[in-house]
Amino acid sequence: VTLSVTVPDLQVQVTRSWTQAELRCHSSCNVPDNPSYVWFNNGQKMDGETSSSLRVSVEDNNSYSCAVTGYEDYRSPPVYAPKVGPLSLTPTGDIRENSRVTLTCSSDANPAATYTWYKDGKPLYKKTQIVFSSIQSSDSGRYYCEAENKLGRRSRSIFIDVKYAPKLPSVSVSPSAEIVEGSSVTLTCSSDANPAATYTWYKENVKLRPPIEEQQLVLTSIQSSHSGQYTCRARNSLGPNTSKPISIKVKCE
Repeated sequence: VTLSVTVPDLQVQVTRSWTQAELRCHSSCNVPDNPSYVWFNNGQKMDGETSSSLRVSVEDNNSYSCAVTGYEDYRSPPVYAPKVGPLSLTPTGDIRENSRVTLTCSSDANPAATYTWYKDGKPLYKKTQIVFSSIQSSDSGRYYCEAENKLGRRSRSIFIDVKYAPKLPSVSVSPSAEIVEGSSVTLTCSSDANPAATYTWYKENVKLRPPIEEQQLVLTSIQSSHSGQYTCRARNSLGPNTSKPISIKVKCE
């Protein structure tokens, strides 16, 4: 004797309309005419819901499944809004300029989620990964991954802080007018760097003695002996960079 038992192969079909979603219990197998259904909310049976369809609010954070009455052990897979996992950033550790960096978003969702990436609130891509083949300092910022299906949307964010060696330093002179003996002059070195740079001053390519390791070099009671070519070197953990020389000419009174 061969006993054949057919159980309903159920799926919940989701149709969204604004803030509401209609769930419909659908079977790919033959089911009795006008069957009664059972609906489950987070695994718990919902009283009084016996129709093949159920209307729910989007973004209610619940999961829903259905079964044919009498076959409650053969319920459908649950449907639910995306649950976004932590964003994955590779490589781990410090992100260095010009390196290859991959940012990955994943979620658990049914129906499957679609993805949108944002940077500082502006949409970027509609895919699960962002790949920077040669990441730049301008790519620093907060990135959001938004996963969405017909039952809701969820997002996660991560901040990318790109580290880089000092850019070419620039030197400014104050006052910018003619430099006269006995006056004071301030040279200021500026360089974009992450982490922040430290500075060292040179005259005629020789480090000043005693060393001046400040962003500003202040020459007080300036004399003709101060005339010459000055440069500053900016340095951080990723390397150094040296400014173009600036000429200081002291006019004798």
